[in-house]
Amino acid sequence: MTTPLDAASLVLELLSWIGLGLGVPLLIAGYVRRLAFSGWTETMAVIVARHPTPDAPHGDVVEPHVFRWLGDDGHLYELPADTEETAHLVEGDDVTVFVNPRRPEQARTDPAHREGHLLRLLGYIFTGVGAASVVLSIVIAVIE
Repeated sequence: MTTPLDAASLVLELLSWIGLGLGVPLLIAGYVRRLAFSGWTETMAVIVARHPTPDAPHGDVVEPHVFRWLGDDGHLYELPADTEETAHLVEGDDVTVFVNPRRPEQARTDPAHREGHLLRLLGYIFTGVGAASVVLSIVIAVIE
């Protein structure tokens, strides 16, 4: 006959396998993703109005605002200002952008160090549940 401690031990073992089996790879993936975006440099950009080109087809949708920044190589780069960080800004406002030093035409308005945050958070939660399940399984084994 199974006792409640036997059932709890079985559930805790299952939780430990699932928690550690999912948590550790999620943590690794989150930190690898953060590491991939760690070298981006911070610079200032300016919101400007983009004027439609006269020879553009009438069906083309042109973003009304872009943000422009000067790269370390001396070239001027621009991207559409369509992110939530730039939605409330008007022409002439400054915005902080993070630029990929290997490819200065790539930029983002949210900090690059936040990349992989959700993966790391889920990894910590699953790993914590798995580790707590292992500890409780050991406690139940000692009690029996």
